[in-house]
Amino acid sequence: QLTYDQHNFGDCQWTTCEHQCHSVVEDRTMEAFKLFGQRMEQSTSKNLLVFSHYPSDYFSAMPEFVRNLSRTDRHSSIAYFGGHRHNTDKTSVASTAPNTNWCVGGGGGWSCDGQEQGFVVGEIYADEIKTYEVLVDPKVCCPSSQSY
Repeated sequence: QLTYDQHNFGDCQWTTCEHQCHSVVEDRTMEAFKLFGQRMEQSTSKNLLVFSHYPSDYFSAMPEFVRNLSRTDRHSSIAYFGGHRHNTDKTSVASTAPNTNWCVGGGGGWSCDGQEQGFVVGEIYADEIKTYEVLVDPKVCCPSSQSY
């Protein structure tokens, strides 16, 4: 089992209870991976939609998870949506080809981590998932102190 530090999640530094945060995050992370594995194996659906706060490139310490997001032997299509970064793209994430994988944290607010701001549309069919982004001008939703 991996330790919290091996997961490369540094957000606990911003809390007032950093030690407790590490323990809670580690427990929840391992439960989430276990639940994903169970659902991946037990689901008879041709499509899987997987959501997480974190984009796939945050899981370098769990390469089996990213490999499972790339599988097509049990499901025709898997679409993964992770946020955390304030951008909407398919280029900053770890590849899950031939399946779909998005960073979906764009839309402005507190900050913007790139010019691709907007949301993702998903169209779910019987045996496939089609996705595409709808982007807006970053000047509309990003703080005025950021220039592109």
